[in-house]
Amino acid sequence: MNLLQRRGWLLLGSAALFAGGLLGVACGPNKTNGDGGLDSGGGDSTTDTGPGQDGSKPDGTTSDGGGGSCEAGIGGNCDIVAQNCGSGQECAVVATDGGDLLQCIPNTTGSIKEGYACTPSNQSNPCVAGLECILNRCAKHCCFGDDSACGKSVPEGNTGRCDLTISVGNITNAYTACTYSAGCQPFDIQPCAVTQTCNIKDSNGTAVCIDYASADGGLPEKAGCTYANDCKDGLICAGNLDGGAAICQWECYVPPGPYDAGITSLGAGKGGCPSGESCKPINWGGTAPTWLGMCGK
Repeated sequence: MNLLQRRGWLLLGSAALFAGGLLGVACGPNKTNGDGGLDSGGGDSTTDTGPGQDGSKPDGTTSDGGGGSCEAGIGGNCDIVAQNCGSGQECAVVATDGGDLLQCIPNTTGSIKEGYACTPSNQSNPCVAGLECILNRCAKHCCFGDDSACGKSVPEGNTGRCDLTISVGNITNAYTACTYSAGCQPFDIQPCAVTQTCNIKDSNGTAVCIDYASADGGLPEKAGCTYANDCKDGLICAGNLDGGAAICQWECYVPPGPYDAGITSLGAGKGGCPSGESCKPINWGGTAPTWLGMCGK
């Protein structure tokens, strides 16, 4: 048996697939994936909902009766969330002759705790048993949406969120892990680093900083896009309000909401729109905050 050499990642909370066409967040080509390989940004994950979010059971179960708290989309004889293996072992994905499975494997070298920085390795897990080095942090496995299962990043103190779904080979929604991104506020109210975009992740308006999908930074207005972190900060990757392929478009503020209504006059990227365009409310089935709009003519 060999540990898998590649996994695909898809951030589902901060990549919430709004009904209007917002797409998933890609790990950029400058980011290493959980086991040392490079993720091209297209990834091998095409899922659009979290595990069990459509009310159906994923194929395969990870539980062997050991008290697992949720099911993953990949089968095996252990539970990656409950970590119900014996002392000195962890539940992890392995490649077998019969396909990819969750199995108990030895963990004798890992010492880094949850939320601390780590360097991925193909040879061993640098994290303590039950954690995985993902996005260069030792991350806990969790049930999608259960943020209470996640700790904080150290030393930054960023709150962990259970919003990263990992695909393994052709298995989407294989399992879910915590991420530890910094929080932000859209419209440049609380900006991210220059290499990141502030990405609104849910209908409550929760927003986190996400690295651009490309090492060259975000795409400009009207550029064709695939992922929510393709576009420059302040732009949203979505289909046109009147239909059409996804492009980078300015997001804008629709009062009332949590911000001062005056920001609507500050121009594109600050809450308002470019000259000749107005802010159109987005009606995406309650998956976007009511105050989020998109600029158009």
